[in-house]
Amino acid sequence: MTLSEHELQMVRRAMAGDERAFAFLVGQFSRLVYTHAYTLLGSRQEAEDVTQECFLRAFQFRIRLQDPAKFPQWILAIARNLARDRYRQQHEVVSLDDPTQPQPAEEATPLPLAAMASRERQAEVVAALEKLPARYRDAVTMRYLEGIGHQAIRQQLQVSDGALRGILGRALVRLRNLLGPKETDE
Repeated sequence: MTLSEHELQMVRRAMAGDERAFAFLVGQFSRLVYTHAYTLLGSRQEAEDVTQECFLRAFQFRIRLQDPAKFPQWILAIARNLARDRYRQQHEVVSLDDPTQPQPAEEATPLPLAAMASRERQAEVVAALEKLPARYRDAVTMRYLEGIGHQAIRQQLQVSDGALRGILGRALVRLRNLLGPKETDE
């Protein structure tokens, strides 16, 4: 994801401690972070919590960002790590090498191949979403990931019904092109 010159300037200011610039970045990237967290966790509440914590950590550790142009990748890495930590806290990890650990019950099986493939495809979709222009990404996220209706999206994006339909249509075409053909089992 390439930042505009304005966004790059805001990243520089935010990393220097400018709270207004950081608030701008939260506005620009919170939906992307939320989408990424939601894809990893599958829970709106957890994704919201991760998004909030992600930006708190980013501001707290802003000195660690060496290249302002890498802000989107950096913020998504923070979100990914926080989501993984939350997942680990919620799901007990059992070592199969340690005989003192209780062994999993019979019904506790690894993810079926179909579920693993689905999670991999979700990760591909998130990566493709990150490559879309912000307006397309926001519209697709609100409509298809958050289930928000057209009227609410139109109001938030401040566009007409026809413009929203066009945005969604073009965004979906771009996503299809980025994702390539869906593999099918035959």
